[in-house]
Amino acid sequence: MSPNPSRFLALVAGSALLVIPSVRLAHAADPCTSGGLYLDVQPEFTAAGFDLLQQVTLTPLQALRPDAPWLPPSAEQFVLPSDQRISISYLYESSGASHSLGYLYVDELQARGYVNAQGDLVDANGNGIADLHEDLYNLAPATGAQARPYVGLTRRCTNTFTSGGFTYSQPALALSASCSSAFNASRALADARPGSHPVVNIDLVGTAPTGAPGNGYSDNGLFPRLPNLLEPAHASNGNKGLGHLVFLLADDDSDTDTFQSMGTVSDGSSLNDGVPDYDVSAYDAHGLPRATNPDPGITQADRTVDLGVIQGGRELVFFLVTTYAMSHNLDEGTVYPCLRKAANGQCTLHLKTPVSVFFSKSKWNLDQDPVGQAPVASRNIGCSYDASCNPTAPASSPSACTVASSSPKLCGWLDSDARLRLNTPAYGNLPLPREATTVLPSGNGNMPHLLMGLPSTSPRQWVLGFEDLSGGGDRDFNDVVFRVSTAPMPSIARSTVLSPDAPGCALSQVMLRKDQTLGIPGCDAYASITYAVATDCRTCTSGLCFFNPTPTWRPVTFSGSSPSAILDVSSTPGHQLCWKAEFTSSMPTYCEPTLNNLDVGYEAVPVAD
Repeated sequence: MSPNPSRFLALVAGSALLVIPSVRLAHAADPCTSGGLYLDVQPEFTAAGFDLLQQVTLTPLQALRPDAPWLPPSAEQFVLPSDQRISISYLYESSGASHSLGYLYVDELQARGYVNAQGDLVDANGNGIADLHEDLYNLAPATGAQARPYVGLTRRCTNTFTSGGFTYSQPALALSASCSSAFNASRALADARPGSHPVVNIDLVGTAPTGAPGNGYSDNGLFPRLPNLLEPAHASNGNKGLGHLVFLLADDDSDTDTFQSMGTVSDGSSLNDGVPDYDVSAYDAHGLPRATNPDPGITQADRTVDLGVIQGGRELVFFLVTTYAMSHNLDEGTVYPCLRKAANGQCTLHLKTPVSVFFSKSKWNLDQDPVGQAPVASRNIGCSYDASCNPTAPASSPSACTVASSSPKLCGWLDSDARLRLNTPAYGNLPLPREATTVLPSGNGNMPHLLMGLPSTSPRQWVLGFEDLSGGGDRDFNDVVFRVSTAPMPSIARSTVLSPDAPGCALSQVMLRKDQTLGIPGCDAYASITYAVATDCRTCTSGLCFFNPTPTWRPVTFSGSSPSAILDVSSTPGHQLCWKAEFTSSMPTYCEPTLNNLDVGYEAVPVAD
């Protein structure tokens, strides 16, 4: 076969781009002669010998192995290496606040100008507040050099204030129904930086509700108490929303209340059963109301949201919107969010609002870390949370647990009910091993709010635990907890065509002899490699042959422990032979299916006239 450089077909498979040249038909003197059914026509494995390697790696020993499960290196960076289907399950809440969970794509934030190429927040109008934070609360003035487009339809409140020589808009998410001015210049507050926390004079904008706020503390978007920027694009926010909302309300308790009646949606259940207290399926995976609800009412199906396939290479940042009466009390470890800092790190403008936003990328958070210890927190994920355990001195705490295979003790993480719930069929029977997990400082003085559990026993499942108090509070990182489950695209290897282009021939039989390993003894229950062959792997017309993305696959069955199989393919049209292998592995990680070698032979006969 000789390539025709003027004709190419591009095929996107997983994260790989394969370019398959069209080929012109060539005719051997006796094209139906293969040399016999047991003559191996499969060369040694090389990348060029495959039309598709999807989630499969060619090892240095020239064997085929599925890509290893991907684990985020930390809570700071979620970049999937390839397309994967992701679902998120609500797990547990132990908080008086109301919460909403969502995520953003970093590339969309970069396209909007909020984030630079290094992943840092941008202050394009130069008024000391990052544009992302400014637009979350619509703080920019409507006119002047620092003006920015309003995120939403119309401003509910129009008051402005001046601080540090700049004019800002008073944020509607921090103002009552009357929009009464809520700016205090030189307010005496404790310095939120680590240390002795002396009282300093700091500007403060905003208030907190003392009861049900009516139409107050709202930016009049799709969901009144969610920043418009974090909503999905919708007419109600002027199609300026960038968020993808997974759970609008993470309440699961014995009442039907939300904090000050400010929940994103109403609490519709008093059952404490691991299912959010609203009809999750009434909204799609981005948080938009569905035209038709596929599962009306609050049911067990509302426990999990399928995000669909998340494209590899795109970075996600999770966010938690918390509605609560935030305070500035350093004795309790709480601080008001900081909108603007001086060069020495001291906050010069605080925000008082019941609507707080916490990002998985901690340097994007608004609140300062008033403690400043490193690490911020360390927990034993396989040990239950106990309020009596002292996380700063776990070695002397009777309720701390030893980390497996090591002597240090750490305080537990999740409440015992959460751990028990996680180890049930609804959550994939996920027991948490006694392993350590750590929260590292942000690097810019801001407070991290996400602790991640990555159990080694189940690498495709992660547990996300949030701390929901600005400043860190008790730093237990278990106020609201979710499970993330990832399912990559199938691991498939597909060979190039192994038989000559011979329209006058018909393949009659194919022989496969496999050399594979699945891991240590016992892995047969967890791992497998399945095989199939096709004889129409290219389609030919007018003397040209092209890659066929959907050939007629014939499964290959091996009898008992025999590594060889012969398949009658005489009823399958075509004379373009290829094979594919699909790798599966559930758990544990040492069950790693590997195809070391595959012998392929075939017989062909002339097509009857």
